[in-house]
Amino acid sequence: MTEDKNTIVNADSISLTLENKLILNDISFRLNKRETLVVMGKNGCGKTILLKTLAGIFRPQKGGVKIFDQNIHQIKDERLANLRKDIGYVFQKSGLFDSLTIAENVIFALRRFYKKDANELFEIAVNSLNRSGLKDVEDKLPSELSGGMQKRAGIARAIAMEPKLLLMDDPTAGLDPVLTDAIADLILEIKENLHSAFIIVTHDFNLAYKLADKIALMVNGEFKAISTVEDFKNSSDSFIQQFREGNLNGPIPVIE
Repeated sequence: MTEDKNTIVNADSISLTLENKLILNDISFRLNKRETLVVMGKNGCGKTILLKTLAGIFRPQKGGVKIFDQNIHQIKDERLANLRKDIGYVFQKSGLFDSLTIAENVIFALRRFYKKDANELFEIAVNSLNRSGLKDVEDKLPSELSGGMQKRAGIARAIAMEPKLLLMDDPTAGLDPVLTDAIADLILEIKENLHSAFIIVTHDFNLAYKLADKIALMVNGEFKAISTVEDFKNSSDSFIQQFREGNLNGPIPVIE
């Protein structure tokens, strides 16, 4: 895999089998600085596993992934841990620890990478929460926040270390259209301020169209298409057309 200085992610023909089932099949793509790739597809098609593979949690049996020009599945654990400092991960259900305050949730990963005292870490947490549109919530527990606020807290935790790459798993799942649009605006603001690259899994077409530079359609662990937003909207490709229009009939199996 050849790289240039603008490349953040280079996935080269990655395939992953779990419990004798092929989950990812020959996936290749490149993501540059300040680009956003939105990954769409049916539930269970492999989108979340793809994010976890890019984060180094799963190791593909074939192919490889370079992030910041390092093969994340070949480097030692210590180097991988340092690499993850530059990778933010937003979980589908916010991934907050119920027993920790919101500030403690944000600080959780910071403790590992920054030799700062408790007051400095708390200040970073508050600043990250404020940037995510949350004020005066640092001493609250996750259960005291609404679903939308929990999503923002999860994003605040992900951006606290100012990552160069953000992996976001359905960041607006379960939110109404107004909150979804607010989260989209927040993501655009973070992208502008941090100059980060994003890979976002979503089922929301409005979110995808607002955020994406490229949209990938995943079917049964494969990328059937990667296109610009305009091409995705207007494509006559049978896979894209069926998914875009929600048709039962087409090459995407309804029941697998």
